[in-house]
Amino acid sequence: MKKFLLILPVIMLCLSCRANRSMQPRNDVMAYPAATDMAPAVPAGDLELSEYRQHVVVKASGADFIVYEYSDIRIDKVATLASHFCYETNPGKSAYLRDIYMNKNRKRRATFDCVDLATK
Repeated sequence: MKKFLLILPVIMLCLSCRANRSMQPRNDVMAYPAATDMAPAVPAGDLELSEYRQHVVVKASGADFIVYEYSDIRIDKVATLASHFCYETNPGKSAYLRDIYMNKNRKRRATFDCVDLATK
């Protein structure tokens, strides 16, 4: 199950990169998008930005990890956020789910590590 949760955000990230490239004009020289053209921190999908803010909270973060607290949302949506975080802070690294546990307030906390999967 952990492998599936790890592969899903990577596939979604690849698809979003392809969509961004196909919308850009083609030149003889390959032009990379500006920082403002990059994918937003919250991916487009069936949840709006306000819904993410209601259901997901960042509890801790560092250079190589992030901890989300969430409720009433599936883990694959949170994994997508973690994938975007790792892509923005550590280019070339992917989000790897370390653990999930439930708090007393019936909210779950998920910890993601940013790792280079090629070396794992």
